[in-house]
Amino acid sequence: MPTPEDICKQILDLDKSIRLAAIANQMGSPVATAYRSGLEAIFSKEEMDSYMIKSVLQMKTAEDFESKLGNVIYTLILYSKLKRVVVPLEHPDFSVLLVSFDNSANPDDITVNKIFPLLRKWLGNIVSQA
Repeated sequence: MPTPEDICKQILDLDKSIRLAAIANQMGSPVATAYRSGLEAIFSKEEMDSYMIKSVLQMKTAEDFESKLGNVIYTLILYSKLKRVVVPLEHPDFSVLLVSFDNSANPDDITVNKIFPLLRKWLGNIVSQA
Protein backbone atom coordinates (compact mmCIF):
# COMPACT_ATOMS: atom_id res chain seq x y z
CA MET A 1 0.00 0.00 0.00
CA PRO A 2 1.39 3.43 -0.85
CA THR A 3 2.17 5.97 1.83
CA PRO A 4 0.11 9.17 2.15
CA GLU A 5 3.11 11.00 0.65
CA ASP A 6 3.05 8.67 -2.38
CA ILE A 7 -0.67 9.29 -2.86
CA CYS A 8 -0.20 13.07 -2.71
CA LYS A 9 2.62 12.89 -5.27
CA GLN A 10 0.51 10.72 -7.58
CA ILE A 11 -2.38 13.17 -7.32
CA LEU A 12 -0.03 15.95 -8.46
CA ASP A 13 0.78 13.88 -11.54
CA LEU A 14 -2.90 13.57 -12.53
CA ASP A 15 -3.26 17.09 -13.93
CA LYS A 16 -0.92 20.01 -14.56
CA SER A 17 -3.41 22.42 -12.91
CA ILE A 18 -3.05 20.76 -9.49
CA ARG A 19 -0.99 22.97 -7.19
CA LEU A 20 -1.12 21.05 -3.91
CA ALA A 21 -2.31 17.75 -2.51
CA ALA A 22 -2.41 17.19 1.24
CA ILE A 23 -3.89 14.61 3.59
CA ALA A 24 -4.86 15.44 7.17
CA ASN A 25 -5.46 13.10 10.09
CA GLN A 26 -8.59 13.11 12.25
CA MET A 27 -7.25 16.03 14.32
CA GLY A 28 -6.58 18.13 11.21
CA SER A 29 -2.80 17.83 11.30
CA PRO A 30 -1.14 17.36 7.91
CA VAL A 31 0.07 13.79 7.42
CA ALA A 32 1.40 14.37 3.90
CA THR A 33 1.76 17.40 1.65
CA ALA A 34 3.05 17.65 -1.91
CA TYR A 35 3.44 20.80 -4.01
CA ARG A 36 3.71 21.10 -7.78
CA SER A 37 7.33 21.39 -8.84
CA GLY A 38 8.53 24.97 -9.09
CA LEU A 39 5.55 26.35 -7.19
CA GLU A 40 6.22 28.71 -4.31
CA ALA A 41 4.18 27.79 -1.22
CA ILE A 42 1.53 30.36 -0.29
CA PHE A 43 1.53 29.39 3.39
CA SER A 44 4.23 28.92 5.99
CA LYS A 45 4.24 25.55 7.78
CA GLU A 46 2.29 27.06 10.69
CA GLU A 47 -0.27 28.62 8.35
CA MET A 48 -0.66 25.33 6.48
CA ASP A 49 -1.26 23.52 9.77
CA SER A 50 -4.00 26.03 10.63
CA TYR A 51 -5.46 25.81 7.10
CA MET A 52 -5.71 22.02 7.36
CA ILE A 53 -7.35 22.12 10.80
CA LYS A 54 -9.93 24.59 9.53
CA SER A 55 -10.55 22.46 6.44
CA VAL A 56 -11.28 19.45 8.65
CA LEU A 57 -13.58 21.56 10.83
CA GLN A 58 -15.38 22.83 7.73
CA MET A 59 -15.92 19.24 6.58
CA LYS A 60 -17.19 18.18 10.00
CA THR A 61 -19.66 21.10 9.95
CA ALA A 62 -20.90 20.09 6.49
CA GLU A 63 -21.37 16.52 7.71
CA ASP A 64 -23.78 17.78 10.38
CA PHE A 65 -26.38 18.21 7.63
CA GLU A 66 -25.93 14.85 5.92
CA SER A 67 -29.12 13.41 7.44
CA LYS A 68 -31.11 15.96 5.42
CA LEU A 69 -28.84 16.57 2.40
CA GLY A 70 -27.07 13.25 1.85
CA ASN A 71 -23.39 12.40 2.15
CA VAL A 72 -20.79 15.07 1.51
CA ILE A 73 -18.89 13.99 -1.60
CA TYR A 74 -16.49 16.95 -1.58
CA THR A 75 -16.55 20.69 -1.03
CA LEU A 76 -15.30 23.27 -3.52
CA ILE A 77 -14.24 26.81 -2.69
CA LEU A 78 -13.32 29.35 -5.33
CA TYR A 79 -10.83 31.91 -4.09
CA SER A 80 -9.63 34.77 -6.27
CA LYS A 81 -6.18 33.11 -6.49
CA LEU A 82 -7.07 29.41 -6.66
CA LYS A 83 -9.74 26.72 -6.34
CA ARG A 84 -9.76 24.27 -3.43
CA VAL A 85 -11.44 20.90 -3.10
CA VAL A 86 -11.73 19.04 0.21
CA VAL A 87 -12.69 15.37 0.06
CA PRO A 88 -13.80 13.57 3.24
CA LEU A 89 -11.98 10.26 3.61
CA GLU A 90 -13.74 7.30 5.17
CA HIS A 91 -10.58 6.02 6.83
CA PRO A 92 -9.67 5.52 10.50
CA ASP A 93 -6.40 7.48 10.22
CA PHE A 94 -7.10 10.10 7.57
CA SER A 95 -9.86 12.71 7.71
CA VAL A 96 -9.62 14.72 4.49
CA LEU A 97 -7.77 15.16 1.25
CA LEU A 98 -7.21 18.79 0.30
CA VAL A 99 -6.34 19.64 -3.30
CA SER A 100 -5.79 23.12 -4.68
CA PHE A 101 -5.98 24.02 -8.36
CA ASP A 102 -5.11 26.88 -10.66
CA ASN A 103 -8.16 29.04 -11.37
CA SER A 104 -8.21 27.84 -14.99
CA ALA A 105 -8.83 24.25 -13.86
CA ASN A 106 -12.08 22.29 -13.87
CA PRO A 107 -11.84 20.80 -10.35
CA ASP A 108 -15.17 18.97 -10.61
CA ASP A 109 -13.99 16.93 -13.60
CA ILE A 110 -10.50 16.33 -12.18
CA THR A 111 -11.82 15.31 -8.75
CA VAL A 112 -14.49 12.91 -9.97
CA ASN A 113 -12.71 11.44 -12.99
CA LYS A 114 -9.06 11.42 -11.90
CA ILE A 115 -8.67 11.81 -8.13
CA PHE A 116 -11.52 9.54 -6.99
CA PRO A 117 -10.36 6.58 -9.13
CA LEU A 118 -6.83 6.95 -7.77
CA LEU A 119 -8.05 7.07 -4.17
CA ARG A 120 -10.24 4.01 -4.69
CA LYS A 121 -7.38 2.14 -6.36
CA TRP A 122 -4.93 2.71 -3.53
CA LEU A 123 -7.10 3.06 -0.47
CA GLY A 124 -10.28 1.19 -1.32
CA ASN A 125 -13.74 2.64 -0.92
CA ILE A 126 -12.69 5.47 1.36
CA VAL A 127 -14.55 8.26 -0.38
CA SER A 128 -18.30 8.72 -0.39
CA GLN A 129 -19.96 7.58 -3.57
CA ALA A 130 -20.52 10.36 -6.11
